[in-house]
Amino acid sequence: MPAETVRARVRRHARERPGAVAVTVLSDGRTTEQLTYGQLDALADRAGAALRAAGARTGDRVVLVLPNGGAFPAALVAAVGAGLVCVPAPAPDASRGDAARERLLGVVADCRPALVVTLARWTRELRALLGPSGPPCLAWEDLAAHAADGPVGEARTEFAFLQYTSGSTGRPKGVGVTHEAVLASCAQAARVYGERPADVAVTWVPLHHDMGLVTGVLRPLFGGYRSVLLTPREFVRSPGSWLAAVTAHRGTLSSAPDFAYELCLRRIPAAELGGFDLSSWRVARNAGEVVRAATAERFEARFAPAGLRPGTLCPSYGMAEATLTVTACTPDVPAVTLRADRELYARGTVAPARPGAEAVRLLSSGVPVPGTRVRIRAAGAGQVGEVFVRGPQLFTGYWPKQRAPGWHRTGDLGFLHRGHLFVVGRADDVLVHRGRNFHPADVQAVCAGVPGLRAGRCVVFLVPDAGSGRVCLVAETGGTSDPQARPAGEVRRRLARSLGLYVSEVVLLPPGGLPVTTSGKVRTAETARRHRLGLLPVAR
Repeated sequence: MPAETVRARVRRHARERPGAVAVTVLSDGRTTEQLTYGQLDALADRAGAALRAAGARTGDRVVLVLPNGGAFPAALVAAVGAGLVCVPAPAPDASRGDAARERLLGVVADCRPALVVTLARWTRELRALLGPSGPPCLAWEDLAAHAADGPVGEARTEFAFLQYTSGSTGRPKGVGVTHEAVLASCAQAARVYGERPADVAVTWVPLHHDMGLVTGVLRPLFGGYRSVLLTPREFVRSPGSWLAAVTAHRGTLSSAPDFAYELCLRRIPAAELGGFDLSSWRVARNAGEVVRAATAERFEARFAPAGLRPGTLCPSYGMAEATLTVTACTPDVPAVTLRADRELYARGTVAPARPGAEAVRLLSSGVPVPGTRVRIRAAGAGQVGEVFVRGPQLFTGYWPKQRAPGWHRTGDLGFLHRGHLFVVGRADDVLVHRGRNFHPADVQAVCAGVPGLRAGRCVVFLVPDAGSGRVCLVAETGGTSDPQARPAGEVRRRLARSLGLYVSEVVLLPPGGLPVTTSGKVRTAETARRHRLGLLPVAR
């Protein structure tokens, strides 16, 4: 029997609880838009009929270039109901230069969509970008105003959507996610996190990203609970807006990468804590990048006076290929912290630190979600190795060449300990120098404490020479007003002392100088390429 789609689930909620709120949209803390399940169902009927009238046929791809707001979930539900394959994509953004435009052009060239759906104010720009031979660009406002003759029957295609990977280690690829995988992922989350209709999800993560799409749209719509949306720009401008939304709307579920929790720690002063009430927050999922023990401990300690309960921060691990989640911690299954011998760890072996030995503190990303298996392919027991996964939420292959992946090779490095998965970084980004392994997350953790450097915005790589290669660190400046700050020398000293990593060259860039993916991950290989060609915008 075919899996229930998100369109069918919304129709069921609309029939059983038409007045229940599905989506709330915020701007500067104020509600600017709200959709009930009854309204969302009717809107999806009108927009779905309009998509068919525009010439879209079952199995066609439709690219959604929409911001965090009510249009995105409505367009997704409408497209699924019309038998189309949704392709979320970022909007062109002047603040990110050509990166977003290049990514959008790459997505369109790869998936060959029949239509692009965007906001009316963006249609002219997108039509010019895609050119006369590109797909038609339809304004969401016109689709929403279409007159439907009544409930529209659902068409059916194999895939719910194509999720394009972030491209941190190569060209973005379209992950083919079936309706079965979506249903499995949402069912796993409902069981693991105890999700229920009374829950409220709060997210600022871009909805074109798999974390925003799954936690801010798909899980709420499948579970029948409310999603509160604010924009990434608002969060970056004022991190407290995230916690204010949790407070005002009694948010219970919210997810973000590790850097977001760090940003709250740095940018929200103690004097503002009295304005937050985080007692409703049950699961604060930390995923999307390597999680740090220090981040979890500091965040829970700092915001405990605001009602945040111990164990709320729940590390997790996943990827687009797994419809977001592979392993998870919960308040009932807390993360495990391991003090590993630093020297052995640098050589790829994990063992508890002996008394007096230098240690590195590692935080687990939880246990496999129901029906999921994790394997580590390593040289032997106790060795860091590549992570392989399988489960019902796994994709069927990269577009357009679909295949049953079986065990999926993630490209991440990690190890298992007491049933928990510990992820240490991307295999392609690990620096191997003089027989030792240096993981990007460890380097970033050291650099985060250096005055004058922007936390989380640095990469390290080898520059070939006649010997074993010179170690080069490239970092963005920012985070201090001290004109006497000398970050280059300080970062060299700290890396040598903390990790035994001796850096030959430090390149400082202005804020925004590092090449990043649309989800904010630093592109190590691209940084090394630009350094080699002299294309990095070195700070003056």
